[in-house]
Amino acid sequence: MTVYVVVDNVVHNPDEYKKYLALITPTVTEFGGHYVVRAGKIHMVDSEWKPDRLVIMAFPTAEQAVAWAESPLTAPIHAMRRANATSKMLIIDGTDAA
Repeated sequence: MTVYVVVDNVVHNPDEYKKYLALITPTVTEFGGHYVVRAGKIHMVDSEWKPDRLVIMAFPTAEQAVAWAESPLTAPIHAMRRANATSKMLIIDGTDAA
């Protein structure tokens, strides 16, 4: 079952955040994931939630998603994200429904 990592970022330091992006991007692929949504235009409907920069990644398994999120390799890179953005991240199972 596909598992998704959803990240809602409000970027406070764009120049440093760009450095984070350059480092984190290849790690997603290294852990078997890929980007589904990467800060595309958000069309607001029926919601008070106003994400600034929304990112969704897909991983084949929960184990791979958690390994990416908690790896010692990615830990300092995630720390860069948190230092330069207010960030909320979650991992959520996809559905088996066709």
